[in-house]
Amino acid sequence: MKHRFRIDPTHWVYLLTHAIVFCVGVFLIRLESTTWISVGTSLVAAGITGWTVFLYIFLSRDVSARLRILSEFGLSNIFAARSVRIREEYDSRLTDAREHIDVMGFGLRAFREDYFDHFARWREKAHVRILLLDPHFPHAAPYASQRDVEERQTVGTITQEVLDFVRAVTPIMNSSGRHPFEVRLYRCLPTMNIFRIDDEVFFGPYLLKQPSRNSPTILFRRGGILFDRIVGQFDAIWSDETLSVTALRAGE
Repeated sequence: MKHRFRIDPTHWVYLLTHAIVFCVGVFLIRLESTTWISVGTSLVAAGITGWTVFLYIFLSRDVSARLRILSEFGLSNIFAARSVRIREEYDSRLTDAREHIDVMGFGLRAFREDYFDHFARWREKAHVRILLLDPHFPHAAPYASQRDVEERQTVGTITQEVLDFVRAVTPIMNSSGRHPFEVRLYRCLPTMNIFRIDDEVFFGPYLLKQPSRNSPTILFRRGGILFDRIVGQFDAIWSDETLSVTALRAGE
């Protein structure tokens, strides 16, 4: 979409006034009198200066408005992909995690492979909540199977990844620790990826005909409108028994 410059009537008055000053200056210069040439040159310079100042202020105002929007919505960064392709972004934040680690994905195979050895340590400093796609819901045509088709992979891939994840972390979930380590299976349409670490949240959509790791990801910080909306979405799915179930009921 092309940006539309909006100029109100006062702006037109300002531009027209400086245009008149400029034209008068050009007229005086053509009189070929030393005095009038000096006056005319000053007027031409004043006209050009006025336009330049207007352009600078107008464009600066536009930039300021854009920055205000970014600040209001809490956008911190944008990445072309997720998962292993931006692992260093995760690592730096996970090291300092103190309260919340929330993850929502499909089977999270890469996540499990990369961080399984850290799971037990994470629960000693933060409450860990993981939402995986329920591999058997709905019973007639599971979302997991449909997503396999959309990602152009063998049907059953996501189902196996979810079952492998639950099987691997069951001992951690059943063991004692400073904070809970919980896994639930969500039963709503799989349209988004969420990875919250304390006061920041990575968020992105799932796109068709490509692996989910290639989908763009946006980083939002606490204090912005979208941080609260995204975290609220995770909480709503987590706490609603019609939208998610405990991982121990994976076969239901």
